[in-house]
Amino acid sequence: MVATPINATGWNELYKGDLIGAVYHLYDGASYFGGWAVVILFVVFQVMLYLKTRNLNLCWITGLFFASLFALSGFLPSISLQIIFLLLVLEGAGVLYFVLWG
Repeated sequence: MVATPINATGWNELYKGDLIGAVYHLYDGASYFGGWAVVILFVVFQVMLYLKTRNLNLCWITGLFFASLFALSGFLPSISLQIIFLLLVLEGAGVLYFVLWG
């Protein structure tokens, strides 16, 4: 029995010109996270960015870029997009708090 190779690097998507699909398959194709690898990377990125810069505006803006890119691609499950947007709503509330009362 010959095992078929798994396209874990996303090269097929790169050859087709699908950059977002290539990134998604790179991080989620060979893992056993079941579609949660991108969400885990997003949360880790947001936490590290805030700890390094202490700038909530920067976290919110880069989070919007990230979330809109993957929301339009249609790769992520809907529950994981809800978690990403929940984190962005909390960051947006923090930004508004600091603008109005900070």
